[in-house]
Amino acid sequence: MIAAIGVGALGAVLLWATLTDTRTVLVARDTIVRGSVITAEDLTETQVGADVALDLIGAGARGDVVGQRAAWDVAAGAPLTTGVVTAELVPPSGMSVLGIVLPPPVSPGLALLPGDRVRAVVTSADGASEQAPTFHEAQVVAVNPPAPDGQTVVDVLVSHEEAITLAAEAAAGKVTLVLDSRELDEQNTAPPTDGTEPSPSPSASSETGEG
Repeated sequence: MIAAIGVGALGAVLLWATLTDTRTVLVARDTIVRGSVITAEDLTETQVGADVALDLIGAGARGDVVGQRAAWDVAAGAPLTTGVVTAELVPPSGMSVLGIVLPPPVSPGLALLPGDRVRAVVTSADGASEQAPTFHEAQVVAVNPPAPDGQTVVDVLVSHEEAITLAAEAAAGKVTLVLDSRELDEQNTAPPTDGTEPSPSPSASSETGEG
């Protein structure tokens, strides 16, 4: 009898510990559509076990979440994870992300990193043209792992208008990426958004002219 009472008491303690070892997290009240600004009305709260492996956003961070954008759709009733909240979507308005395939011979010798400023240089596929190469200014968004054949896909951010032209040139195998200085000042930290073709600066001309 005493043993039974002891087992019952232990079970009650374990049940109480299970129920109280929780944390309060933010949940989508209704479906939150990707790209939309998250409002206070979009959010509610629920309790989950403290040992839940997902990187959930705690209720205490509500003020940091409201006013940010949703990086992807969040279904009604689903908890918010840290990756769903972003201050700026990629690509932002007026910009496009384009994947450029680089075979080993035309990849920069120095590993590219997200945020690097590059020029997508367009040359003649057969090398016979005497016309000077043109280029598009871009920014690296992501560098994908090399494929078994050695080719690497680099995702770059370019203006919406230039993306169409650059996509056609890249598909024809006429594009290589040139890594530029990582110390560019703030006025040169974004590709043009008006669709105009950037003109080479004197320093750029001297760089492309060197062997």
